[in-house]
Amino acid sequence: MAKLKRRPRWSLLLIRGADRPVSRFQVSRKTVIALPAAAVLTVAGCFVWSEMKSLQRIHELEARLASESQAMERTEEAKDEEIGGLREELKRLTEEAARTEARIVQLHALESKLKTFIDKYGSSAQLPMDAGPDTDGLRLTAEGDGAAMDGLSVLAAQVPAEFEELNALIDTMTLTMEASMQRAEEKRLDAASAPTGWPTVSRRLTSGFGYRTDPFTGRSTYHAGIDIAGDAGDPVYAAGEGTVKETGFQSERGNYIILTHRSGVESWYMHLRKMEVKEGDMVERGDVIGQLGNTGRSTGPHLHFQVVVQGEPVSPLPYLRLVKED
Repeated sequence: MAKLKRRPRWSLLLIRGADRPVSRFQVSRKTVIALPAAAVLTVAGCFVWSEMKSLQRIHELEARLASESQAMERTEEAKDEEIGGLREELKRLTEEAARTEARIVQLHALESKLKTFIDKYGSSAQLPMDAGPDTDGLRLTAEGDGAAMDGLSVLAAQVPAEFEELNALIDTMTLTMEASMQRAEEKRLDAASAPTGWPTVSRRLTSGFGYRTDPFTGRSTYHAGIDIAGDAGDPVYAAGEGTVKETGFQSERGNYIILTHRSGVESWYMHLRKMEVKEGDMVERGDVIGQLGNTGRSTGPHLHFQVVVQGEPVSPLPYLRLVKED
């Protein structure tokens, strides 16, 4: 019977000291080979596990960095939008300031015009000359960012209210001055329109307003105006600014002219030798409108001057500036 061949074995001696016995361990060849391999595999596994942990950490850091980068980009975009909005607001405020300054210039021009008007014609209208707002503090400039942009944000929130208040003040001043100017113009027109100018060269009254003895019948009759004697052909003047309402001839009035003035006032001129105006003409106080004459129911060259208010004749004497009887 054949004898089995023994496989070689490895012996491991363990010497713990000179006075102690030697320990001997026998291991197979496979074991000797397997132990280093296992150690290598263990070390390799640890290395691979460490590398995987490192890669995982790197991926986590990359993801975190990407997230922070996106957040930063969104923040930058928001900041850019905010800066753009502030620039637009600054542009709008600058334009508003320019419009406000233009309105103030117009206001000063209106004030100057009103002063000139009052100096020329006179008026008791009160002018808000010293109420004009100061807009020197409304000029805006923007330089830099950061804290300056924060300050600009606060300013942008405050200035519109100041502009609104300023524009309201300007509107009030404009309306006040326009109303003052309109009142002054109304007074001027009323003064210019009133028939207060003497209508003839002569100042000699031959008949007054009211009841008198009629020169033709000898009876007491109502005389609706005054008679001013003069030479035939003398100029007859418009007593006030107005419009020629009517011209013509009647048997009693002779050649006559009727002027309309403001507030329902009319002035009548009768017994004219000649008429120098026609219906619709605009005349001013002192303009020659005809010649003194002796036409119609008249006893000699004279002007019958009459003032009618709201259709009723009134005495012309209170209207006339100068009354002198020769």
